[in-house]
Amino acid sequence: MAATISDDLAAELTVLQRRIVNENQQVLVIFEGRSGRVMGRVINEFMNLLEPRGITYTHFVPEEMSSPRDMLRYITREPAKGKISIYDRSWYSRIVAEVNEGRDADELQNLAMSLERYFSNNGVIIVKIFLNISDETMDEVAQRLGKKRLKSSSFLTDDHIDPKKWRDKIVMPMIASTNTPFAPWDIVDVQDLDMCMAMVVHTFMERVVHRLEHEVHLPPKTVESRYPNPRKEADLTKTAKSYKSELEELSADIARLQLKLAESGRSMVLVFEGWDAAGKGGSIKRLVRSLNPRGYYVVPVAAPVGDEKVHTYLWRFAINMPKAGHITIFDRSWYGRMMVEPIEGFCNEDEYGRSASQIRGFEKMISELGGIIIKFWMEISPEEQLARFEARRANPVKSWKITDEDWRNREKWPVYEEYVDRMIESTNTSFAPWVVVESEDKKYGRLKVLRTVRDAMKEALDD
Repeated sequence: MAATISDDLAAELTVLQRRIVNENQQVLVIFEGRSGRVMGRVINEFMNLLEPRGITYTHFVPEEMSSPRDMLRYITREPAKGKISIYDRSWYSRIVAEVNEGRDADELQNLAMSLERYFSNNGVIIVKIFLNISDETMDEVAQRLGKKRLKSSSFLTDDHIDPKKWRDKIVMPMIASTNTPFAPWDIVDVQDLDMCMAMVVHTFMERVVHRLEHEVHLPPKTVESRYPNPRKEADLTKTAKSYKSELEELSADIARLQLKLAESGRSMVLVFEGWDAAGKGGSIKRLVRSLNPRGYYVVPVAAPVGDEKVHTYLWRFAINMPKAGHITIFDRSWYGRMMVEPIEGFCNEDEYGRSASQIRGFEKMISELGGIIIKFWMEISPEEQLARFEARRANPVKSWKITDEDWRNREKWPVYEEYVDRMIESTNTSFAPWVVVESEDKKYGRLKVLRTVRDAMKEALDD
């Protein structure tokens, strides 16, 4: 039997959903609780009160969130502008599971809070509801619904989370320590279903309306230099000695290591940034020659289009993260937020100021879940860039590679250089290091890229 709420409350909820649509707001609702069965019932009743075309639903199973691609579903399933996303369980279920298995969940909790801060900073309204379900209520549900279903891939499957593991001594400190101004918790008691649903709706409406009318003001951040900058030691006089033989040797090693990567279940993320005409494309081309195409994907990054415009800025990169055993190669990346966007006015000062900490959190999440991350900065001199620009312009086969925008960017070299140094010095972490590739000699640069990839795979895979 369906729960009932007053007609007036239902009408207010409908009006609020229309406001979310009209104002292009993004709303994320997270449900947690001790019983998957009871949660499913409450969430279903809540969704039945909403216009289905304006919502998305995702059930997260903690034990299945084992790779960067899996974990980053928390971002890829985020609400688009004008939409409501409902998460049936989340990172909090994973935190509880970690604690019950005797592992330190502090790092995971920090990642969760970093993710919530990222959502909030990028305009997502977060509502977190913990359904406080008594033993008596769970017993009543069990008597009515019968035994739990066997675990399978069917949507009928219960989530099989042991209610006994959701003890107050674990859950309540977690809620208290993650109850923030930008992502507050609300606890709703589940006894009478009608009363519970009224409380869920009231909670949702109050939180959303409050955020619509009272913006959360977080302390401003700045991009701080905190890590070494390998650009300072770049030697552009370096040249390749034995190009062909070393290229063949490195390619053979990488081909073998790709198989080992696939068997390991780990993944690899390669980021290519650098000056225009510095050799990103040529290096990627030589790298993938040695790879099985079934196990890698090259993502060329340009200005956002289509669905990319209605999501937070990391969404379009999260959806392209590699599956376990795979490699994703980004030809330009999320670092546009730290270079072209602030320089060209595509993001504001506050968004730029928060970019370094958000990107470090994003990369930390990838790394914590087994992702091997290498970020290449392709370095050339202004003089070499000019020579390559002019050569491209004079060559009918390559003239398409040079655009008016490339010439405009070249005029801003000193400005870009300042932002590049700040970017590297604020994100050159041990888990996602920057490697500066001296590419004045293209062949030397290509070999350094392949050598770096080979060495990183050998170290990570204990080869």
